[in-house]
Amino acid sequence: MNDFGAVDELSAAERVWRDPASMPAPAWLRRLDGDRNERHELTDMAATDAWLRECYAAPEPLWVRMNMIGTLNGRVIGPDGTSDSLSNRADRRILRTIRDLSDAVVVGAQTVRQERHATTRPTKLCVVTMSGDLSGHRIHEDDAANLVYVCGPESARERACATMPGANFIALECDDNQVSLRELVTALNARGMRQLVVEGGGNLISQFLDAGLLDEVCLTQAPLFGPQDAPSLPASSLGTEFSRELLIEDSLGFVYQRMFAQ
Repeated sequence: MNDFGAVDELSAAERVWRDPASMPAPAWLRRLDGDRNERHELTDMAATDAWLRECYAAPEPLWVRMNMIGTLNGRVIGPDGTSDSLSNRADRRILRTIRDLSDAVVVGAQTVRQERHATTRPTKLCVVTMSGDLSGHRIHEDDAANLVYVCGPESARERACATMPGANFIALECDDNQVSLRELVTALNARGMRQLVVEGGGNLISQFLDAGLLDEVCLTQAPLFGPQDAPSLPASSLGTEFSRELLIEDSLGFVYQRMFAQ
Protein backbone atom coordinates (compact mmCIF):
# COMPACT_ATOMS: atom_id res chain seq x y z
CA MET A 1 0.00 0.00 0.00
CA ASN A 2 1.32 3.45 -0.87
CA ASP A 3 1.06 6.71 1.11
CA PHE A 4 -2.42 7.42 -0.20
CA GLY A 5 -3.92 4.02 0.55
CA ALA A 6 -3.55 2.55 -2.94
CA VAL A 7 -2.34 -1.02 -3.22
CA ASP A 8 0.60 -1.96 -5.41
CA GLU A 9 -1.45 -4.22 -7.65
CA LEU A 10 -4.55 -2.94 -9.46
CA SER A 11 -7.59 -3.56 -7.28
CA ALA A 12 -11.08 -4.08 -8.69
CA ALA A 13 -12.00 -0.53 -7.65
CA GLU A 14 -8.96 0.90 -9.44
CA ARG A 15 -9.78 -1.03 -12.60
CA VAL A 16 -13.31 0.45 -12.54
CA TRP A 17 -11.98 4.00 -12.28
CA ARG A 18 -9.38 3.39 -14.99
CA ASP A 19 -12.16 2.40 -17.42
CA PRO A 20 -13.63 5.70 -18.74
CA ALA A 21 -16.91 3.91 -19.45
CA SER A 22 -17.30 3.34 -15.69
CA MET A 23 -16.63 6.98 -14.75
CA PRO A 24 -19.39 9.53 -14.02
CA ALA A 25 -21.02 10.64 -17.27
CA PRO A 26 -22.08 14.29 -17.72
CA ALA A 27 -25.06 14.83 -20.00
CA TRP A 28 -23.70 17.96 -21.68
CA LEU A 29 -20.88 20.51 -22.03
CA ARG A 30 -21.58 24.24 -22.19
CA ARG A 31 -19.25 27.07 -23.16
CA LEU A 32 -19.50 30.01 -20.74
CA ASP A 33 -17.01 32.62 -21.96
CA GLY A 34 -17.92 35.59 -24.11
CA ASP A 35 -21.28 35.57 -25.87
CA ARG A 36 -21.06 31.91 -26.80
CA ASN A 37 -23.48 30.11 -24.50
CA GLU A 38 -23.08 26.90 -26.52
CA ARG A 39 -24.43 23.65 -25.14
CA HIS A 40 -23.40 20.31 -26.60
CA GLU A 41 -25.15 17.06 -25.70
CA LEU A 42 -22.61 14.31 -25.06
CA THR A 43 -24.85 11.74 -26.70
CA ASP A 44 -23.85 13.25 -30.07
CA MET A 45 -20.25 12.05 -29.95
CA ALA A 46 -19.19 13.02 -33.48
CA ALA A 47 -20.47 16.60 -33.21
CA THR A 48 -19.04 17.05 -29.70
CA ASP A 49 -15.63 15.67 -30.70
CA ALA A 50 -15.49 18.02 -33.73
CA TRP A 51 -16.43 20.97 -31.48
CA LEU A 52 -13.77 20.06 -28.90
CA ARG A 53 -11.09 19.80 -31.60
CA GLU A 54 -12.01 23.32 -32.70
CA CYS A 55 -12.00 24.59 -29.10
CA TYR A 56 -8.56 23.14 -28.28
CA ALA A 57 -6.67 23.61 -31.57
CA ALA A 58 -3.23 25.19 -31.08
CA PRO A 59 -2.80 28.63 -32.65
CA GLU A 60 0.87 28.10 -33.62
CA PRO A 61 2.81 25.22 -35.25
CA LEU A 62 5.23 25.08 -32.29
CA TRP A 63 3.19 24.89 -29.07
CA VAL A 64 3.68 23.59 -25.53
CA ARG A 65 0.74 23.23 -23.16
CA MET A 66 0.03 21.56 -19.86
CA ASN A 67 -3.12 19.63 -19.01
CA MET A 68 -4.06 18.69 -15.46
CA ILE A 69 -7.06 18.10 -13.21
CA GLY A 70 -7.36 19.48 -9.70
CA THR A 71 -9.88 19.61 -6.87
CA LEU A 72 -11.49 22.62 -5.19
CA ASN A 73 -8.58 22.66 -2.73
CA GLY A 74 -5.98 22.23 -5.47
CA ARG A 75 -5.17 18.53 -4.99
CA VAL A 76 -4.28 16.53 -8.08
CA ILE A 77 -5.01 12.97 -6.97
CA GLY A 78 -7.92 11.29 -5.26
CA PRO A 79 -8.14 8.65 -2.56
CA ASP A 80 -6.96 5.91 -4.93
CA GLY A 81 -3.56 7.62 -5.27
CA THR A 82 -4.14 8.66 -8.92
CA SER A 83 -6.05 11.35 -10.79
CA ASP A 84 -8.52 8.80 -12.16
CA SER A 85 -10.92 9.11 -9.22
CA LEU A 86 -11.18 12.89 -9.81
CA SER A 87 -12.10 12.54 -13.48
CA ASN A 88 -15.24 11.87 -15.48
CA ARG A 89 -16.04 10.84 -19.03
CA ALA A 90 -16.18 14.41 -20.40
CA ASP A 91 -12.79 15.19 -18.86
CA ARG A 92 -11.39 12.06 -20.51
CA ARG A 93 -12.81 13.13 -23.87
CA ILE A 94 -11.08 16.49 -23.54
CA LEU A 95 -7.88 14.70 -22.48
CA ARG A 96 -8.15 12.48 -25.56
CA THR A 97 -8.84 15.50 -27.80
CA ILE A 98 -5.75 17.34 -26.55
CA ARG A 99 -3.64 14.20 -26.96
CA ASP A 100 -4.97 13.66 -30.49
CA LEU A 101 -4.05 17.25 -31.37
CA SER A 102 -0.53 16.77 -29.97
CA ASP A 103 2.54 15.07 -31.40
CA ALA A 104 3.78 13.97 -27.96
CA VAL A 105 2.61 13.66 -24.36
CA VAL A 106 5.37 14.68 -21.93
CA VAL A 107 5.43 13.22 -18.40
CA GLY A 108 7.91 12.71 -15.61
CA ALA A 109 9.12 9.30 -14.51
CA GLN A 110 7.31 9.64 -11.16
CA THR A 111 4.00 9.98 -13.03
CA VAL A 112 4.82 6.84 -15.03
CA ARG A 113 5.41 4.93 -11.79
CA GLN A 114 2.56 6.38 -9.72
CA GLU A 115 -0.11 6.31 -12.43
CA ARG A 116 1.06 2.93 -13.82
CA HIS A 117 1.18 4.67 -17.19
CA ALA A 118 -0.27 3.00 -20.26
CA THR A 119 0.38 3.79 -23.91
CA THR A 120 -0.83 7.11 -25.34
CA ARG A 121 -1.26 5.56 -28.80
CA PRO A 122 -1.30 7.00 -31.43
CA THR A 123 0.35 10.04 -29.83
CA LYS A 124 3.97 9.56 -28.84
CA LEU A 125 4.99 9.55 -25.17
CA CYS A 126 8.06 11.37 -23.86
CA VAL A 127 9.23 10.41 -20.36
CA VAL A 128 11.63 12.76 -18.57
CA THR A 129 13.87 11.05 -16.02
CA MET A 130 17.09 11.60 -14.12
CA SER A 131 17.36 8.08 -12.69
CA GLY A 132 15.95 5.95 -15.52
CA ASP A 133 13.57 4.16 -13.12
CA LEU A 134 10.37 3.61 -15.12
CA SER A 135 9.08 0.62 -13.19
CA GLY A 136 5.35 0.05 -12.77
CA HIS A 137 4.19 1.11 -16.24
CA ARG A 138 1.79 -0.90 -18.42
CA ILE A 139 3.43 -0.26 -21.81
CA HIS A 140 4.16 -3.22 -24.08
CA GLU A 141 7.66 -3.45 -25.55
CA ASP A 142 6.36 -3.02 -29.12
CA ASP A 143 4.51 0.17 -28.18
CA ALA A 144 7.60 1.41 -26.35
CA ALA A 145 9.71 0.89 -29.47
CA ASN A 146 7.24 2.68 -31.73
CA LEU A 147 5.92 5.44 -29.50
CA VAL A 148 8.04 6.11 -26.40
CA TYR A 149 11.04 8.43 -26.05
CA VAL A 150 12.84 8.44 -22.71
CA CYS A 151 14.82 11.64 -22.17
CA GLY A 152 17.50 12.00 -19.53
CA PRO A 153 21.23 12.03 -18.83
CA GLU A 154 23.39 9.35 -20.42
CA SER A 155 23.83 7.83 -16.95
CA ALA A 156 20.11 6.91 -16.93
CA ARG A 157 20.18 4.97 -20.21
CA GLU A 158 20.93 1.50 -18.82
CA ARG A 159 18.25 1.58 -16.12
CA ALA A 160 15.68 3.10 -18.48
CA CYS A 161 16.25 0.34 -21.02
CA ALA A 162 15.94 -2.27 -18.28
CA THR A 163 12.71 -0.88 -16.80
CA MET A 164 11.05 0.00 -20.13
CA PRO A 165 12.37 -2.42 -22.76
CA GLY A 166 12.15 -1.20 -26.34
CA ALA A 167 11.86 2.52 -25.55
CA ASN A 168 13.98 5.00 -27.50
CA PHE A 169 16.48 6.92 -25.38
CA ILE A 170 17.50 10.55 -25.98
CA ALA A 171 20.53 11.66 -23.95
CA LEU A 172 20.25 15.28 -22.80
CA GLU A 173 22.36 17.71 -20.82
CA CYS A 174 21.30 18.52 -17.27
CA ASP A 175 21.15 21.83 -15.39
CA ASP A 176 21.23 21.82 -11.56
CA ASN A 177 20.40 18.10 -11.43
CA GLN A 178 17.47 18.58 -13.82
CA VAL A 179 17.05 17.67 -17.45
CA SER A 180 17.41 20.81 -19.59
CA LEU A 181 13.85 21.38 -20.75
CA ARG A 182 14.88 23.80 -23.48
CA GLU A 183 17.12 21.09 -24.89
CA LEU A 184 14.28 18.60 -24.46
CA VAL A 185 11.83 20.73 -26.47
CA THR A 186 14.47 21.33 -29.16
CA ALA A 187 15.22 17.59 -29.39
CA LEU A 188 11.54 16.67 -29.72
CA ASN A 189 10.89 19.42 -32.29
CA ALA A 190 13.83 18.12 -34.34
CA ARG A 191 12.16 14.67 -34.38
CA GLY A 192 8.87 16.07 -35.69
CA MET A 193 7.15 16.45 -32.31
CA ARG A 194 6.12 20.11 -32.48
CA GLN A 195 2.83 20.11 -30.58
CA LEU A 196 3.54 19.03 -26.98
CA VAL A 197 1.27 18.50 -23.98
CA VAL A 198 2.83 18.16 -20.52
CA GLU A 199 0.60 16.10 -18.23
CA GLY A 200 2.65 15.83 -15.06
CA GLY A 201 3.75 15.46 -12.52
CA GLY A 202 3.62 18.72 -10.68
CA ASN A 203 7.39 19.06 -10.33
CA LEU A 204 7.92 18.72 -14.08
CA ILE A 205 5.19 21.26 -14.85
CA SER A 206 6.72 23.66 -12.30
CA GLN A 207 10.04 23.32 -14.13
CA PHE A 208 8.34 24.11 -17.45
CA LEU A 209 6.64 27.14 -15.87
CA ASP A 210 9.87 28.40 -14.29
CA ALA A 211 11.65 28.02 -17.64
CA GLY A 212 8.96 30.07 -19.37
CA LEU A 213 8.26 27.24 -21.79
CA LEU A 214 4.49 26.81 -21.39
CA ASP A 215 2.37 28.57 -23.99
CA GLU A 216 -0.90 27.31 -22.53
CA VAL A 217 -2.51 25.91 -19.40
CA CYS A 218 -5.46 23.52 -19.66
CA LEU A 219 -7.00 22.88 -16.25
CA THR A 220 -10.02 20.84 -15.17
CA GLN A 221 -11.49 21.67 -11.77
CA ALA A 222 -13.37 18.79 -10.17
CA PRO A 223 -16.22 19.85 -7.82
CA LEU A 224 -14.86 18.07 -4.75
CA PHE A 225 -12.11 18.30 -2.14
CA GLY A 226 -9.08 16.04 -2.28
CA PRO A 227 -7.08 14.43 0.54
CA GLN A 228 -5.19 16.90 2.71
CA ASP A 229 -1.87 15.11 2.25
CA ALA A 230 -2.22 14.65 -1.54
CA PRO A 231 0.05 16.55 -3.97
CA SER A 232 -1.12 19.99 -5.07
CA LEU A 233 -1.25 21.81 -8.38
CA PRO A 234 2.20 22.95 -9.53
CA ALA A 235 3.80 26.18 -8.34
CA SER A 236 6.09 28.63 -10.12
CA SER A 237 8.44 31.40 -9.08
CA LEU A 238 8.41 33.06 -12.52
CA GLY A 239 5.03 34.76 -12.15
CA THR A 240 3.87 34.31 -15.75
CA GLU A 241 0.38 35.71 -16.25
CA PHE A 242 -2.22 33.76 -18.23
CA SER A 243 -5.38 35.01 -19.92
CA ARG A 244 -8.45 32.82 -20.21
CA GLU A 245 -9.27 31.77 -23.76
CA LEU A 246 -11.92 29.14 -23.04
CA LEU A 247 -14.30 28.32 -20.19
CA ILE A 248 -16.56 25.26 -20.29
CA GLU A 249 -18.75 23.60 -17.65
CA ASP A 250 -20.48 20.24 -17.65
CA SER A 251 -23.72 19.04 -16.12
CA LEU A 252 -21.87 17.56 -13.10
CA GLY A 253 -20.24 20.85 -12.10
CA PHE A 254 -16.76 20.26 -13.54
CA VAL A 255 -15.13 23.37 -15.02
CA TYR A 256 -12.64 23.29 -17.93
CA GLN A 257 -10.33 26.24 -18.57
CA ARG A 258 -7.88 27.03 -21.36
CA MET A 259 -5.41 29.90 -20.70
CA PHE A 260 -2.62 31.40 -22.81
CA ALA A 261 0.65 32.81 -21.46
CA GLN A 262 1.00 36.58 -21.79
